[in-house]
Amino acid sequence: MTNPRRDGHTPRYSYEPNDGTHYIEQSLRVYLRLSDDRTHWIVDAATVDGAALDSAASDECATNDECACSSVECDSICAAADRLPLPNGEELAQLILNALPPR
Repeated sequence: MTNPRRDGHTPRYSYEPNDGTHYIEQSLRVYLRLSDDRTHWIVDAATVDGAALDSAASDECATNDECACSSVECDSICAAADRLPLPNGEELAQLILNALPPR
């Protein structure tokens, strides 16, 4: 069976407590603007200027609210995730490609 993701990661996390995985997530802002001809959306320059994207979370922190484990270890993993740099626009584009099914 082939993996449904190009990067080989698990397609979805299990919601079973204590299965060894932790559901840590972060949300990013991708800024769009109306095209010059006003007919469609385009990615705004602020999204692809090379700087890290903005977190969509009001506190800019990763969350583990969806994790089923309820363990102290999960909180430390979430804190470690907060120390990782957020991707820039080009890096996010590659992450999206890597999450797609293999061709």
